[in-house]
Amino acid sequence: MKNRGLLAAAAAMAIAGMPAQAAAQTCITRAEIAGMMGYAMPAVIGAVRSTCTPHLSDDAFLATGVDAMIDGYRAVQADNWPVARAAFMKFGNQDGETDAAVMEQMPDELLQPLVEAMIPAMIEGEIKPGSCRDIDTLVASLAAMSPQQAGDFLAAILALTGNDKPGEKQRSPNVCAE
Repeated sequence: MKNRGLLAAAAAMAIAGMPAQAAAQTCITRAEIAGMMGYAMPAVIGAVRSTCTPHLSDDAFLATGVDAMIDGYRAVQADNWPVARAAFMKFGNQDGETDAAVMEQMPDELLQPLVEAMIPAMIEGEIKPGSCRDIDTLVASLAAMSPQQAGDFLAAILALTGNDKPGEKQRSPNVCAE
C-alpha cells in the first residue's frame, strides 16, 4: 500500500491546486490531468527539488539531472495551458475562497503566474523529508518519459487509485468515468 500512496501523492503533486472539497464534488478527465501536469510540472518539480535536495545525497536525480526535465516541460507548457486553464477553472470556485467569474475573466498573463506561484506553496509543506528518496526515484522515472507520456501515466494512476469510496477521506480528485 505504500506504493499506492506514493503514486497517488505524485499524481496529486501534478494537480496541486485543487482543493479536496472541490475534488469530491467535481471529477477531472484524464486529458485534464495530463494537461495540468504538462503545465504545472516545472513549478512542481522546482518545489520538490527545493524541499528534498537538502535531504538527499549529492548524486540524487533532483540534485543533478532535473534541469533537463524541467526544460522539457517548459517547452510544452504553452501547449498544455488551454486544457490546464479549463481544469483549474473547474476547481477554482469550489473552495469558497476564489471567485470563478473573476478568475475566468483574468487574462492568461495574470492567471498563469498566479497558478505557478500557488503550486510550490501548496507542495512544499506537504512533503515529508522521509519521502524524498522515493520522490527522487519517482521523478527520475518520470524523466525517462515524454511530458505527454508522463501525463498519461499519472492520469492512469489517478484513475486506478484516486477515486475514493463513500466515507473515505478525499485523497485526490476523482477521475471522470470515460
